[in-house]
Amino acid sequence: MDPSRKVPAFDPSEVLAIVRRVQRGGAGAASNRVRHAVDALLQLQAVKTYLRGKNERQRNAFATHASRYFELYLPNGSVEIAHTTRYRHKTGKSELCIIATKPLAVGTVITDLKGSLADLTPEEDEALRRKDTRNSLGIRRDFSVIYSRQRNTSHLFLGPARFVNHDCEHNVQLFRDGRYITFRVIKPIEQGQEITAHYGNSYFGRKNKDCLCETCEKKGKGG
Repeated sequence: MDPSRKVPAFDPSEVLAIVRRVQRGGAGAASNRVRHAVDALLQLQAVKTYLRGKNERQRNAFATHASRYFELYLPNGSVEIAHTTRYRHKTGKSELCIIATKPLAVGTVITDLKGSLADLTPEEDEALRRKDTRNSLGIRRDFSVIYSRQRNTSHLFLGPARFVNHDCEHNVQLFRDGRYITFRVIKPIEQGQEITAHYGNSYFGRKNKDCLCETCEKKGKGG
């Protein structure tokens, strides 16, 4: 993780064109469309510049990370990234969330919503814990850092799965499937409903006293 690294300038329309090809579908398996999209992304000059000097393992990790976002745009996808204003009064801006694009039954594993964990250095962990919204490392605080009691370390939650917000009466739970993390549905989810997970009983202060979720709002609790 290198927050000081500048992202090369790029033309958003080039990326949008790749995404639209994924959305259109057509002949061929979904996995092939995603692979073709990743191949096209890797040919963009900005991406070539960004990956210059990276080893094979790092380039493969980038490709895998990109594929997880492209999977969201497949025609048969079950979720999408959307905006929410729920936290604006605290953060001063709209945030992202995950919305179901079709009904999801209990027990469903949301395979098109993937994520992975990356270890944080002590310096990065400390920077992300500070109260200020913009710290010396240039990292913006968000809800993408989780703590592992088993490994006694903090991790950065990467991929589209990281946009799943917390609710004290959540409708999904974390589910590890091989090399990636996704979610399993534990309550019926309607089309257009937000996907929510549980971050822990004291993630937002003692007993989540500062929680901003919809459930706490309805109960007159939290922040």
